[in-house]
Amino acid sequence: MIEFVNCSKVYEDNGAVGFKDVSLRIGEGEFVFVVGPSGSGKSSVIRVILKEEELTGGRLIIDEEDATALGRAEIPYLRRKMGVVFQDFRLRQNKTVFENVAFAMQIVGASYREIRRNVPMALTMVGLSRKSKAYPNQLSGGEQQRTALARAIVNRPPILICDEPTGNLDPETAWEIMSLLDDINRRGTTVVVATHAWDIVDGMKKRVIALKNGAVVRDAARGGYSEQLW
Repeated sequence: MIEFVNCSKVYEDNGAVGFKDVSLRIGEGEFVFVVGPSGSGKSSVIRVILKEEELTGGRLIIDEEDATALGRAEIPYLRRKMGVVFQDFRLRQNKTVFENVAFAMQIVGASYREIRRNVPMALTMVGLSRKSKAYPNQLSGGEQQRTALARAIVNRPPILICDEPTGNLDPETAWEIMSLLDDINRRGTTVVVATHAWDIVDGMKKRVIALKNGAVVRDAARGGYSEQLW
């Protein structure tokens, strides 16, 4: 599903190493946490998967496709295979919950009929069916992240990438979001979560890929956040 083959990312402007000689494979239907201290390389890994950054060396395979050297015009088609959830929600403030989620379908050219069918289904899945007409400033932080999650899954992508999805949420709400992610994963979606939330990682006992100084230092099938990490 996602494979790094001897991959490196070095930033040309300052020579900083995002990661170096990383090889790993995330299979279809897996739930994986990517963890590590600030500067460990996990954000670089996420940006490379999303094709926001290009590799310095190695090969990146996504959904059996060599994504290493895709042209700019090809990247949007690759991204259709991935839903993305960010720490800061990134909702359009002038659009309702329904419209924010529908926007993700409009971008890929979905029909009005498809939007009217799929958006309510996504909102029901994240528990927001009664908030469809609300605007982001009328929602709690947890409700905003649920909206972002509905937007990420409404096109039914096979891969869901989450970059610190609970970073702006209180502990109880954070666990609610993680429960939703777990449910989405159980339905077959591959879920990759980059996080500092050690308590969630320790509690969920999923696969943990730990990075330090740009290298994979641990890859545990049912791991915790800090065990033998630093």
